[in-house]
Amino acid sequence: MNKEKTIQINSKIVRNNKIISSDMDGETVMMSIENGEYYGINPIGSRIWELLEHPVTLSEICELLLKKYDVDANQCQTEVLKFANHLFEKKLIRYG
Repeated sequence: MNKEKTIQINSKIVRNNKIISSDMDGETVMMSIENGEYYGINPIGSRIWELLEHPVTLSEICELLLKKYDVDANQCQTEVLKFANHLFEKKLIRYG
C-alpha cells in the first residue's frame, strides 16, 4: 500500500468506486455517501474525472489534456496536481 500523503505527477490513481457521479450538460456532479457531500466540477475537471475511470498517472492525464487544450505544460501539470490532491483529500480518488 502506498503511504504517500499527496498525489504526485507519476502517482497512478483511479476514481473511488463508491462515488456516484453524473454528467449534467458537460459538467460532472458527484455524491459521496461517506462524506455526505455533493461536488460539482467544470468541463475540464469532468474530462479528468472521465480519464480516472481506469488507473492512470497524472502525467498521462496531462499529455491528453495538452493535446486538447491550449495550455502551457507547466501550468497544466500544476493545475492537474492541485485538482487531483483536492479530490484525494475528499476521498473521491485513490491510488490505483
